[in-house]
Amino acid sequence: MFWTVNPGWFYAALGGFFATVILHTVASRFAPKVPFSWIGMLTAGRVSGVLLLRIRDILVVLLRSLLIFLILLYPAKPFLYNGKPPAEIWVKDVPSATVRTIRETWGKFARVRFTPNPEPKGKVALVGSWSEVPSVEYEIWSPSFGWEIKDFSVSPEGIKVSIMNPGKGRWFHIRVEAQGRVVLIDSLYVEEGSNRTYSATLPLSGPVKMEVEGRTLYDYALKSHGRGRVVATGLDREVWEAAISTLGLDVVVGVDTVLSEEGSLNFLTDCDRLKEEGLNVVLAVVEFIFRDSGCVFLSGKPILLDRKGQVVGVEYGGKFYFGFYPAATGWAFTPEFLEFVPIFSRSVFKTYAEVGDTVRFPEPVEIRGITRVCCPEEFVPKVAGVYEIYRDGRMVGVVVANLRTSVSIPPAPKALWPYLIYAFLIILALEMAITFMPAIGRGR
Repeated sequence: MFWTVNPGWFYAALGGFFATVILHTVASRFAPKVPFSWIGMLTAGRVSGVLLLRIRDILVVLLRSLLIFLILLYPAKPFLYNGKPPAEIWVKDVPSATVRTIRETWGKFARVRFTPNPEPKGKVALVGSWSEVPSVEYEIWSPSFGWEIKDFSVSPEGIKVSIMNPGKGRWFHIRVEAQGRVVLIDSLYVEEGSNRTYSATLPLSGPVKMEVEGRTLYDYALKSHGRGRVVATGLDREVWEAAISTLGLDVVVGVDTVLSEEGSLNFLTDCDRLKEEGLNVVLAVVEFIFRDSGCVFLSGKPILLDRKGQVVGVEYGGKFYFGFYPAATGWAFTPEFLEFVPIFSRSVFKTYAEVGDTVRFPEPVEIRGITRVCCPEEFVPKVAGVYEIYRDGRMVGVVVANLRTSVSIPPAPKALWPYLIYAFLIILALEMAITFMPAIGRGR
């Protein structure tokens, strides 16, 4: 079916088409006519020639109207799509690679949002772990299993799991293992179309495995500290304080400043200030979810690349430098942020990943668990479970890998606006041929 990204321009194109026809018609009706009696003798018996001229004039008017229609249709951005396309795509808690795919395939046809819109303009597609739904027509691009685990957390004091059941009311069987033994077997009844949370107080430590109706989730009960320090203002400060509190991090972070502590994370877009630190940088546009001006590093040990593959984070002189603002580029709102940041904690860290994700470390480590590897700077878990991270024989963190929850993204619509220029040139050439060819013929 035929759709447009900007319907207002489509109606403007239709208005332009009919306005051009009307203007040509009115202009020809009110044009002054000068009678010449002798013309009748010349045109007598040439009715067919006059008819051809009238047909030509009508074609010229229609072609000129089409030219106006195509000019105004281009900003409307027409496309073809089987069914009703979403006007907005809401994305939440999905990998940046998925966000990138959505932006590349659908970014020209729908607006991608990372927060709910109380008054969406048209149909909405939901991607990720949304508990709220829009007030308009919507569709879900994440695969449906009939029910969904919305939240799962483990602490030394117990567990908590939230289950969304859109189908008929049913019992969900819960089984928890810790330290190689079963510590809990219970059930939770979730009514039709509701979301219920189950919690249990248990003394837990180390790897934890929970099964809910055959689905297995892994976590690690780690005593949190959250003793980090943040030197920042505004949204960046809120993001870091939330991460430190939630993940129990012990990090020192400076945004728009350079801290003196060894191992500190410093985020700056002032390239001259970074050069004063001894780094070779160039001014550039840094892109994650959003674009923002920043700095790309030409020296130092690379530890972070942006969406375009530019080095935007390095280790140098015992500190970590980043040439962008986490909130301004949207990096702070991606799952990769929660995977990347914990590895800089000065206490034992815990980071989450999905099977197939790449977890990068600032320096070589030893991986112990289902897989034992020494001594990579990046690690791709291929089996779900808990992996312990060691450095110099001391445990410094854990990587919790669960099975990937894939997102089903429909094929992109067929864009028509790139072809409008060719249609415009063809119609323009045809209009010129019809208009000037008779004149050329008479000139001969």
